[in-house]
Amino acid sequence: MTASRALARRLTSSILAPAASLLVVLLGWEVLVDTSHLPSYVFPSPMLVLGEMVDNAGLLLSELAVTIAAATAGFLIALVLAVTAGALIAASRMLDRALTPWLVVAHAVPKVVIAPLFLVWFGFGLKSEIFFVVTFTFFPTVVNTVAGLRSADPDLVELVRSMGANQWQVLRKIRFPAALPSIFSGIKISITLAPVGAVIGEFVASNRGLGHLLIQSVGDMETPLAFAAVTVFSIFGIAVWKFAEWLERRALPWHASERERRRTLEQAAA
Repeated sequence: MTASRALARRLTSSILAPAASLLVVLLGWEVLVDTSHLPSYVFPSPMLVLGEMVDNAGLLLSELAVTIAAATAGFLIALVLAVTAGALIAASRMLDRALTPWLVVAHAVPKVVIAPLFLVWFGFGLKSEIFFVVTFTFFPTVVNTVAGLRSADPDLVELVRSMGANQWQVLRKIRFPAALPSIFSGIKISITLAPVGAVIGEFVASNRGLGHLLIQSVGDMETPLAFAAVTVFSIFGIAVWKFAEWLERRALPWHASERERRRTLEQAAA
């Protein structure tokens, strides 16, 4: 198979197939709206939503920027806290017994319930949104970090300890590299939850962002604009997931999944 044919197959599988499925969904949506004769304030057509996205592109992008700021800040804070907490829990059984039950309890509390409390504690605006994102994204990362750090080969750990390595060196040279695939699994979950946390925080604690725009649009019966906000949010969610996958491939070129992907591409190009 030539390289051009391999590239064509890859293009078909990665771009054309999703595009075709999207086209089918949009056509079905358009037919449903036309045949049901639903008013636009109940269920707008795709073309009407697209028109709203074009007409209000500046508004949607400015509100998206606010959501991105809150989601990014909250995610980065949660990532640092989760990796640090995961390392401490994995290194000490006493800390594991002391902290893990509280982490489970905190994760079990419905996030929407504590949103008004954040409004009381941190005030109205970006700060509350950021802390709300942290509550959404912290737990998946810390759980995967602990699991990954504990998955290191115990024989290899004992070997480097017998050679005089201290606990920090074992963590940095053995446990952390072994934990990276698991940590990135947590990151991919958390990075898609970050925008969700930001939007829900905007429902109750902000007068900016896509979440506020969505609530305002529904209240004003501007349903096409609400659908446009949801569409922009969905596109952003897909983009951050793809970014996390790209980052994982760059950070873990040695991982078995990445080697298999490269081998498949090489075989297709051969």
